[in-house]
Formats: sequence, C-alpha cells, structure tokens
Amino acid sequence: MEKRINRLIRKGASNRTDDGLLSDSGATVPTDATAGYRTGCIFSHTDGGAGTAFYINEGSVTSCAFAAVAGLTAAQEALLSATAGVATASKALVLDASGDIASGTIVLADMTPGTGISAGTGTISAGSVVKSGGLIKTTIFVDLAGLNSGGTSGDIIGKTSAANCHIGQITAAKNGTVKYGQITCLETPATGDDDIDFYGTVTEATGTQDTAISALTGEAQLLDNGNWTAAVATPIALTTLPGVGYLYMVNLTTAATATYSTGQFLIELWGV
Repeated sequence: MEKRINRLIRKGASNRTDDGLLSDSGATVPTDATAGYRTGCIFSHTDGGAGTAFYINEGSVTSCAFAAVAGLTAAQEALLSATAGVATASKALVLDASGDIASGTIVLADMTPGTGISAGTGTISAGSVVKSGGLIKTTIFVDLAGLNSGGTSGDIIGKTSAANCHIGQITAAKNGTVKYGQITCLETPATGDDDIDFYGTVTEATGTQDTAISALTGEAQLLDNGNWTAAVATPIALTTLPGVGYLYMVNLTTAATATYSTGQFLIELWGV
C-alpha cells in the first residue's frame, strides 16, 4: 500500500523509473548521501523550528543533499512584485535601466556634467531632477573656482583647453519640456570674466574652453545679465528657455584667459 501511495505522489511516467520519493516527513532530516529521495523531494521536518521545518533535496536519487528553505525575511518580501523604475508603497525601490526611479508622484535622477567642467580640484558641477505630480524640477549648482574664461567674447568657460565643457544635458524624457527657468548668483565671480551668460539647446557635448559657442549647433542664449558684480538673493528669470540639448556657460567680455577664484550659480528649471 505504501509503495502504491508513493507512486501516486510521483507525478508523471518519468518518475516511475526508480523508487525515489518526491515527499517525506519525520523528526530527523535524511543524512546527506542517503539514497531513495529524488532531486526536488520535499521533506517536512516535524521537529523543526523557524528556518528548519522545510527542506528540499538538491542532491540526486542516489545521494541526497537536503537544504533548509527558510521563510522570506521582511526585506525579501519587500522585493516581491517590485517593478524597476516604479516607487510603490511598502515595496523595494529598484532603479530602471536609466538609473531612474519613477512613479506617478516622484522621479529621481542625476544630470552629468561634461568632463571639461567637472574635473579638477575646487570645481563643482552637480545637478538633480525631481518630479512631483506632473511638474519636473531640474536644479544645477556650479562653482566656477578652477575654471577658465576665454580670451574672446562668446568663448566657452571650462578647464583650460578642455573639451566637453557642458554643464548638463536637457532631455524630454528626463527634464520634460522646460516652461520656466531662473538663475541665482550665490557668489560673485572673481579673477575671470564676470560677464557670464548661459546657453542651451546645443546639439554637441564637445564644446571646448576658449572656443566660440557660435561654432556649435543650435546654441541659444538663455540669459544676458551683463556683469555679475555682486551675489544677489533674487533669482533672475531666463529670457529664453532651453530645449533639448546641452547647457554651457560663456564669457561675453573680450579679455585674456583667466582662472576663476570664486563664483557660484544656482540654475533652476521647471518642466512638464
């Protein structure tokens, strides 16, 4: 009778080719290398406790190797049904392929500046993108210390003679369509040219310091403030909004190339 029941438990003809069990129970877990338990056989340990009550054979029918199957931890349960890029209450947060996390209420992402403006001690260029509801806010902080203005009006600001001097890329997928923008001077630029303008909608990321912004494609002047002679608490609105493309800083006064000792700006853009 027991053999007949065991045969019924083994589902499928292929399981009837030997006497291995597909399920068993008892107070003692079978010793490794014991024969008679098919691969995948489950064993209910009647004297087991948390983490030692359920086993599965990861060995073979001639040499078993029962491994304990522990219950999921709270952290593991939080991963169940998690969708990459979607923030869900009480679920783990998993980045999508672009490194973003998004849902109907929040998006977190980074903006990467070009190597010609982010490399070097004393130079900071960092950006973030946050979405709340349908509104996307892009924030970029720039520290000019260590960067160089150019020797001709309209030259790109960056590390000396370095390429890739953009301060970030605007994309529709990440930043949306920009509907408003403003710039705040947090620290007065010194040593280098203080007549600094901001350009956007540039196709190329390769703009080089001390070369003309006009040599690039699609460049649009976002703000012509003149000389930033003092840090101001009040943000100044952009007169032209950036479209898809790269952002650059440009000096507008003809002067010898010089390295900035100070100068900080906060750039804020709102898109939908």
